[in-house]
Amino acid sequence: MFADDRLSPSRRALGQVIEWLVWAAVVGHSDRITHVFLPLDDRGVDGIVRRVDDEAMCAVQVKGRTSLRDSELSINVRCAALEDTHVTFVFAALDPVSVTLRDTMYVMDAATVLSLGSVSDAPTGAVVAIRLPYPPHAGSRWAPYACSLSDLPARLVTSAGVSPPAPSQPPVAFPPITEPRIPPPPRERELLGHLAELEVMRLLGEPPTLNTFKSFPDLEEAEYLVRHRPSGTIRGVQVKCLVVPDATTRSAVAFHGPSFVASPLTDAVILCWRHDLGGFDDTAWIIPTIDLPQLASTDGYTILLRLSLSSTHSRFDAYRVKRTQIATLLAERAAAGQ
Repeated sequence: MFADDRLSPSRRALGQVIEWLVWAAVVGHSDRITHVFLPLDDRGVDGIVRRVDDEAMCAVQVKGRTSLRDSELSINVRCAALEDTHVTFVFAALDPVSVTLRDTMYVMDAATVLSLGSVSDAPTGAVVAIRLPYPPHAGSRWAPYACSLSDLPARLVTSAGVSPPAPSQPPVAFPPITEPRIPPPPRERELLGHLAELEVMRLLGEPPTLNTFKSFPDLEEAEYLVRHRPSGTIRGVQVKCLVVPDATTRSAVAFHGPSFVASPLTDAVILCWRHDLGGFDDTAWIIPTIDLPQLASTDGYTILLRLSLSSTHSRFDAYRVKRTQIATLLAERAAAGQ
């Protein structure tokens, strides 16, 4: 039995703790490299679990309690939270004394919560009440959805346990860099890169149909995931910043070669910072990373993509967009499952 009454007021709000422990369990118990992306804005999904080698992903909502009622985990879910049928719910129990998760979890989709729970009215709107036996027993209708903490990754990603797909083609090959590269000073590069990320996140935050998630840890090509809420489809985003003194100067953006993976599900979004404007140019580029081997060059460690605002009739024309159109175009790609 958990003892909520033994907690100080400052420790009663443990929902965030439960979420972080769930993410730690997903990453720690997975037998393949798995990352968690957390939302920049709360739009009904607590996080996206992404397995790196096959890009399998799952949008997750975490619910938890620190106490039991009549040997049951009693949780109310707002009906509005179940309208997104592409979300998987994880129900967890926290021991507030040791601040650890109990071993048994329940994992189910929104349709299951709605069909097996009991709908009732509440002051804040309709809710679905679920009463999960704890510990679970075989005769319960909830038993098929119970799992141990160590089995959580397999429940979230249905293809867990399946061997990683064999490469369908050899690793992508880039032509060697032929021109010397003089990078901007590190402090400026880091600052402007950060501003570019903030600008892209601002743009992606405007459409209510999109929800943006940040990778933790930030160790792969997809720094962010953009989820199209109506369809549940997800695309990766890598933000880069081209730095130039004016619109006529050619410059380059760099990708980290050892961690680069060419994927049809990840886009490189490139903004251009102009010193003469003291801000971003209206032109940007959206390039699927699967196309980068045909566009960039490398010295083995750095992948270099050379761009110019003033270039016309070039191979980059197909990727050139208005900066203000970035969110609209990414939403269209996600909705189409591209």
